Amino acid sequence: MIPRLIYVQSKFYSKTYIKQVGLDSFFNKKSEPLELLRYKIILNGIIIQETGTTILHIASVNDKIMFNKSFNEYCHWHNGPLDKRDNPLERTYCTKPIMSELGFCREHLHSDRAIYIRCFGTAGLESLRNCVMLDKKYDEKIEYSVYLLSYGQESIKVGTTRSFRIFERIAEQPHVVATILAKTSNAYKAREIETRAGKLPWLTERPRRSLKTVVSKPLSPSLYRLKNLREKTVHTLGINDSNPMFFQVLPVDDISYYLKARDTHLEDLEGKKLEILGFWGGYLLLSDIFINNYYVLRAKEILHKDTIKIIS
Repeated sequence: MIPRLIYVQSKFYSKTYIKQVGLDSFFNKKSEPLELLRYKIILNGIIIQETGTTILHIASVNDKIMFNKSFNEYCHWHNGPLDKRDNPLERTYCTKPIMSELGFCREHLHSDRAIYIRCFGTAGLESLRNCVMLDKKYDEKIEYSVYLLSYGQESIKVGTTRSFRIFERIAEQPHVVATILAKTSNAYKAREIETRAGKLPWLTERPRRSLKTVVSKPLSPSLYRLKNLREKTVHTLGINDSNPMFFQVLPVDDISYYLKARDTHLEDLEGKKLEILGFWGGYLLLSDIFINNYYVLRAKEILHKDTIKIIS
């Protein structure tokens, strides 16, 4: 069976105020605490397609599964809308093999989804050309959020997503804290802001940080560094700014499980009977049903390949 989507939803959890600590607080004694919003990410399950059909199932939390390695990858296209939320269990996924590095078959190489992926997932003129095509098709019906995401004190990532799924997108990446840099209903402008920001020496479009490294980073220094670099970016790029919102998207389960779990790859888990526990930072949290072992597995390793079996 083919895992197609890690089906999650976000929910507001709490609001708190974070003070500066250490030397920063000594030199800025009059600074006000920063408001921080916290959201929880809820794993509804893994949406799974029966191989060779369009029939979908869902493997939920506490369900038992088994993985096998597969060399067959199927087209990532599905018929859900780009401009609004839909019910993923009502989608139809393509059953053809991929024909491009971006994950589409020959039939769907120029679909709206492929155009969207090429707009925000490629670089240079190819990226901008597809952003123009996206704008012609949707005529400002989609709002985009350019975001900054802190992996800790050293690294800040810039990225873009559709505004209605900002919290779900942040939950797909290990992070300490995040903020929105700009919003626009023009894909070309969003990608241009993202590209210009990514070229600044204090930002990057593609940092690489492990989940466990990020989980162990302190919150206050990361938050205040993100605030300062956001202000610097807004000033440098000439962005019309409003009151920034700083937020975290946390797992429903205790985040310490992700720190204690063994970081694995698909081949490490082949043939094991596993229980689904949660999802955060782009990783599935799993446990061995026979022994008290916990694992984290990058979700991208299993998606769109016939890698999974639901067991009783």
